[in-house]
Amino acid sequence: MTNIEKAIFRVNATVGIAAKHLATGREILQNANDTFYTASTFKVPLIVALFRLVDQGKIDPSERIKFSDSMRVPGSSILKVMGAGLNPTIHDLAMLMIIVSDNTATDLIFDRVGKEFLNSTITEMGLSNTRIPMTTRELLYSIVGLDPTDESVSYEQASRMLHDQQLVLNADGFQEDKSDVSSPSDMSKVLELIHSGGFLSDQSSEAVLNILLRQQLNNVIPLLLPSGTKSAHKTGSYHGVRCDVGIVYGESGPYTVAIMAKGASGISLETDLSLARVSRAIYDEFNPDA
Repeated sequence: MTNIEKAIFRVNATVGIAAKHLATGREILQNANDTFYTASTFKVPLIVALFRLVDQGKIDPSERIKFSDSMRVPGSSILKVMGAGLNPTIHDLAMLMIIVSDNTATDLIFDRVGKEFLNSTITEMGLSNTRIPMTTRELLYSIVGLDPTDESVSYEQASRMLHDQQLVLNADGFQEDKSDVSSPSDMSKVLELIHSGGFLSDQSSEAVLNILLRQQLNNVIPLLLPSGTKSAHKTGSYHGVRCDVGIVYGESGPYTVAIMAKGASGISLETDLSLARVSRAIYDEFNPDA
């Protein structure tokens, strides 16, 4: 049993990984084409679609969006606690969406990109295992059994239910055929497209990487890596789901890595640490002399 297999065995969840050394092309795969709930890692394809529209001249990242109370989305967010009247730029929203997983910023971006364009971009990237039918609001409301179109449901009510984890396990958010899903191999492919260029302009690829490099939630991929190792990544989690996908700049060169887990016992530091050990085992495999 390899060190990677040993690390995976110790995780109390079903784990999938896809990692690719971008210089040598060597890959490390485990359940790589299986579907997993994306949680907030769907924001990586979303930011690619956003900057695709920037490249097409259809969105100006310096455009300002006037924020109002009706835009608030439960869950992780800084914007949701801010007063109405803010005017963040689209680039500001993209930054918040990635580095602190701001759900309100995400849905403002989602609304500008649109489901149709997002999913056509997913198809264009060749992501055969990826579906993103739900906005963040739709996903979160679904997993607590609420209808996101029901105007009688207040933001405060939805927030309380999510906080109390009153989860409806047969809701659409917990059905892979209806929820936001992807696979480690698809996520690895997106990251390679971002890094290698060609799909986005050089300027947009650099902008996306610079945002991913500023990630503030660092409990999985970078947690146990050697000091000073840079990671451009995005996390995702909700009940029983833990994911982290990104690009690690190791001593032997950069590599993509997508770690996705489902069936975990809630969201815990123990799960994060177990997955961080998987990340370190992958690093050591690609950097044996480190």
